[in-house]
Amino acid sequence: MAESFRLIDEGDVFYARALRAIRNAREHIQFMFYIWTDDAVGKVFSRALVRKAKQGVKVTLVVDAIGSHKLSTPAIRRLRKGGVEVFIHNRPHIFRWNWLRYLIRRNHRKIILIDNKKAFTGGFNIMRECSTKHYGANRWLDLMVETESLGLVAALQDQFEDACRRARHTKWSTRLLTRSGNRAILFRGSKTAPTYSMSRYLKRKLRTAKNQIVICVPYFIPYGFFWRILARKLKQGLSVEVILSKKSDLPWIDAVSFLMAYSLQKRGATVWLFDGGINPPRFSHTKLFRIDDMFVTGSANYDYRSMVLNLDTLLAFEKKHADWESLVLRIKKLSRVALAQELKPTLRAWLLWPFRWLL
Repeated sequence: MAESFRLIDEGDVFYARALRAIRNAREHIQFMFYIWTDDAVGKVFSRALVRKAKQGVKVTLVVDAIGSHKLSTPAIRRLRKGGVEVFIHNRPHIFRWNWLRYLIRRNHRKIILIDNKKAFTGGFNIMRECSTKHYGANRWLDLMVETESLGLVAALQDQFEDACRRARHTKWSTRLLTRSGNRAILFRGSKTAPTYSMSRYLKRKLRTAKNQIVICVPYFIPYGFFWRILARKLKQGLSVEVILSKKSDLPWIDAVSFLMAYSLQKRGATVWLFDGGINPPRFSHTKLFRIDDMFVTGSANYDYRSMVLNLDTLLAFEKKHADWESLVLRIKKLSRVALAQELKPTLRAWLLWPFRWLL
């Protein structure tokens, strides 16, 4: 695997490689996803995990209560009966005072660990919408990193164990508005991978940007510094580009995202709308940041929820790499520059504006 990592931007390719890694597991499999749907794709993975558990491999699965609400109780029961250890992050307890944590704090990470030797992380979920085979040409665009770098694997192991503790112990998550302690992981292709506070690391890199900033996210709701730095960099003459989906799975978030992109566009930013070159448009669920020659990806969006409330992951690649360059070009090729009237604020955007911190 070149430089100990591989970029995967097709769901079927990711699913095939993940299933192959599961089949080759010998000691333990650790699986964590925000969305796990009990559909054609989810059932394939369920059977694969149960099969390995019956072979004596320790299998641990962590899913989020909101994201995986379509993972039915019978499906969870089948997994547990098959020997899979299943944890559900922030399961709702209606008759407890702290039920709001179910809505506010989510485990948005997507991590697969195989025998502490191979890892996958990024934005893909376990769902048919990401598969050409099951969803067709309108499949979601997304990105996953496959790695055998011991440093990255160890850092992702720490994040997996952190989320497991939170899912196991109800008292762990009762402080609703405390920070999640998210860490950005710096790729070095070695046995070590330094980690930094995710929001502080991203702030530092944005602050020191010299030439360009490209932000490709499905949900774009910058707050505080993350808004001001883009406006400041535009004033300094830097190239700032924002790539959004023409249409996402959450139209109320689109409204606020477009409002903020519109404000930046008036300041000189270039705003792209991804549609996949087809009608009806594809949805880009990709999280990708380019800051000069550095590229960052993972599960985090450019918003308050990802930086403060949710459990999220970011990987930073500070060396220029041709695969990253071609990926950005492919996304732009499937997008077009947004017209001002397409982004103009709507009544829905203004009504949701006061609640943008929690969207």
